[in-house]
Formats: sequence, C-alpha cells, structure tokens
Amino acid sequence: MAAWGSIAAALNSLAACTVIDFHKKFFVKKGSLQDDYKVSQWYTLGWGIFSIIISMFAYNIGNSLIEAVNIIGSLFYGVILGVFLVAFWLKFVKGNAVFYAAIISELLVIIVYKMDVISFLWLNVIGALLVIVVSVVLQMLLPSLQNNKTKDDLA
Repeated sequence: MAAWGSIAAALNSLAACTVIDFHKKFFVKKGSLQDDYKVSQWYTLGWGIFSIIISMFAYNIGNSLIEAVNIIGSLFYGVILGVFLVAFWLKFVKGNAVFYAAIISELLVIIVYKMDVISFLWLNVIGALLVIVVSVVLQMLLPSLQNNKTKDDLA
C-alpha cells in the first residue's frame, strides 16, 4: 500500500506541475478550479502511461530500482556538472563552445557506457572532465572559425 501512495503522490505532483507550468501558460490563460482539476486528471493519466512505458524498457537495467536510477542518472549528471563547472570557473569559454562540448561529451559518455569497460559511477567523472576539456579546446578553435566566417561574409 505504501508503494501505491508514493506512486500516486509522484504522479499527482507531475500533473500539478504540468498544469501550472505548461497548460495554464500555453493553452488556457484563465480557467476555473474545476477545469484545472479535470485537466490535471488527464495529465495524471498521461504521466502514468509514460511511466509504464519507461518501466517496460528499464526493467533490465541494474539489479534494483536504486541501481537503475543511478545508472540512468550517471549518463547525464557528469555532463550537467561539467557545464556548471565551466560556467562558474572558466569565464572565457562562451556558450557555443559549452553547448557543442556537452553534446560531444554526452555521446562519448554513452559510448563508454555501451562498451561496458568501467563502472557506471565513473561516467559522472568522465562526463564532467570531457565537457571541461572539450569546451576549452572548442573555444580555442571557435574564434578562428568565426573570424574566417566574418572575413568570408565581408568579401
């Protein structure tokens, strides 16, 4: 019973956030509380179906739910950490370099995960370091590429 309570709370929270943050902002500017309640029921159903679909594909990841969540998180957390570290400590690196570095790093992290040569916990470290290194290298290359582009535009 406790599991159902946790699941219901999570689905209702997702539905409430979806109604407030997206539905009311993009679809309905002003509505009654009764309308919001009916819409939130449909969003709860949608989030439930989405969760079932995800769980059907994630059943063979790890030995437990906690391990599965950590594996999936490890694919993304390191790259996100790397983006924040670059933003806070490497001010000379601009947004384009970090964006492309994050995409490249994410692809490399997925490749390393698929190779299954190291523990998934190391993916966090690899992702963060890759974003830092690749963004610095790209920032060194991007100004020269942009300078060539502007010279071509002037000609």
